[in-house]
Amino acid sequence: MLKRIVLDKIVQIHAIIWIIYTLYYGILLQYFYGIKISPAFTGQIIFHKSGDILLFYAIALWILPKYFSWKKAHIFIFAFPFIFSCYVAYFYLNEFYLFKFFKLALPNDEPVFNQIIAQAFVGGSNFIIFALGYYFSQKVIQQQKEIAQRDIAIAQKDTEIANQKAIVAEQQIVLIKKEKELAEEREKNAILAKEKAQAEMAFLRAQINPHFLYNTLNLIHSKIITSTKEIASGVIVDFSEMMQYATGAKMQEDTVDLGGELKFLKLYLKLFKARNQQSAQIDFEEEGYFGSHRIVPMVIITMVENALKHGLIDDPKNPVIIRASMIDDFFVFMVRNPKNPYPDDLSGKGNTGVGIPNIIKRLNAVYKKGGFTLESEDLKDDYIVTFTINYKIT
Repeated sequence: MLKRIVLDKIVQIHAIIWIIYTLYYGILLQYFYGIKISPAFTGQIIFHKSGDILLFYAIALWILPKYFSWKKAHIFIFAFPFIFSCYVAYFYLNEFYLFKFFKLALPNDEPVFNQIIAQAFVGGSNFIIFALGYYFSQKVIQQQKEIAQRDIAIAQKDTEIANQKAIVAEQQIVLIKKEKELAEEREKNAILAKEKAQAEMAFLRAQINPHFLYNTLNLIHSKIITSTKEIASGVIVDFSEMMQYATGAKMQEDTVDLGGELKFLKLYLKLFKARNQQSAQIDFEEEGYFGSHRIVPMVIITMVENALKHGLIDDPKNPVIIRASMIDDFFVFMVRNPKNPYPDDLSGKGNTGVGIPNIIKRLNAVYKKGGFTLESEDLKDDYIVTFTINYKIT
């Protein structure tokens, strides 16, 4: 019953948003074109916006949830352009046939074929981007809810165990009661420490830069409009692969495959260069075989994001240097970025090392035996971060 109430509320919110959007669109047309409110004008607005609504929900609620996976990639590749083609055809039929037949077209407005198709592509691209953002945001929210529910269940189970111990302890002598109270205090502290560690880890796992997500969606939009279909599709595939990896079930584990983390990093650097019109100067090299080792997720990408965000990235003579090597079960990852000589208030000076204490906490929680180092050097012109793991110890 509660689930149905929540669902009905979501439907109502969506309906209100679409109604407001449609009214806003109609008001703009009325203001700029001086059109009087009439059944013909109202019908044209409803026909136009119905296509946008159908395209948005077809992608966000059908294609992405049902076919966005490697096993169904062949269906996804076919379904995505098929739905978009249907949208363009719907737009075309409305302008050239339905509006004329029912006399719904704007007065003195003779549609031009190329103009109508261009409007359909631009409008459809916007709603595809909205659908992608909506789908991935809902997926992340759902994962966070599942993590919270699992933590609550663990806490409830621990509470039940503690209550059972309390009932037994009440029947024992004063000395046993004191021992029980001490045990409960230790257990309470352990639960709080565990919940705190889980919360910190969940927060750090969710640190996919929102600006990177926003800028990448804008990049996809611009490629769809200005580039060939192959280039735009390549950007979408790379971005989709990154999101699939970052939001996958493996990210809930303490460690993940090191090779997968480096692949994720290379995709990130590829999109970062594309977003910056290839002006980003990044020198990345790797040496060794990484497939047989594991690492705490989202550690090396955080170090790189920090360098690209705060450092100077457009100097061809002094690029950002990233090195990854594996020699005899000894992993070394180094990031060196030139300091920005003209920092703004947001970026600060060079790589400030923000987030490194939190990374060390995560590493300590996983590598309880040690075996790792994370060091930073604040030089005059450069900032260097070096991360090592001795897998023979960990």
